[in-house]
Amino acid sequence: MRHRRLMAAVVIALAVAAGTAHGRGQLQTRQTSIDLPAGARAGRLVLANTGDAPLAAQVRVYAWTQAGGDDRLAPSDSLVVTPAIVEIAPGAEQLIRVVRPDASAPTHELAYRVVVDELPGDPAVDGTAVTVRMRYLIPAFVRAAEPAAAELHCRIAEARLDCENRGGRAAQIGASTLVDAAGQSVEITAGLLGYVLAGSARSWPLDAAELAALGPSRTLQVRLNGEPVSLALGPAR
Repeated sequence: MRHRRLMAAVVIALAVAAGTAHGRGQLQTRQTSIDLPAGARAGRLVLANTGDAPLAAQVRVYAWTQAGGDDRLAPSDSLVVTPAIVEIAPGAEQLIRVVRPDASAPTHELAYRVVVDELPGDPAVDGTAVTVRMRYLIPAFVRAAEPAAAELHCRIAEARLDCENRGGRAAQIGASTLVDAAGQSVEITAGLLGYVLAGSARSWPLDAAELAALGPSRTLQVRLNGEPVSLALGPAR
């Protein structure tokens, strides 16, 4: 079973109704994450309209934490975007400034999601009954000075992969495969699985039938922050 997670930039089609689109805007982002190094007060996000009609978008910021093995988002004003609502002409780009009002250096890495929503157009203007709105959830990090590297510890718990990050920097988990001592393997995902934030834990469901086909001694072969790593799994709970 493959779990396709797009945690660097998730695109969600919010609503689709029957009809035929003629001229439409197409919202895109020019980056998949925002990184503010230690001491930096501002970053940037570039939105683009690759379609042939104007579009409007709203940009909001949420504090990103993890609890109970899942992601948690809460509205936040400790990272500010400007402008927060934009209209982008066909073929044009829009620069969004991402600013941290607090000048003090964080004692630990801070994580956010910058949420970009395409706003609905006017059906009378579009001349179509189709309404497709795009949403991007973009990871944003305010880095601490000299953070400890990501330190990932994972185990299988029932039909679930539990991972804990004991380091000081978020762990991006890419292509992931379980391999047993006999060389049999089960691919979890060929792409991005998700993130485990610094000092946090995250869980993902697995296919119980596929797990049963593997022997008891297993390792997790994964791309961790872009680098291939083989992790010995802790004892099952």
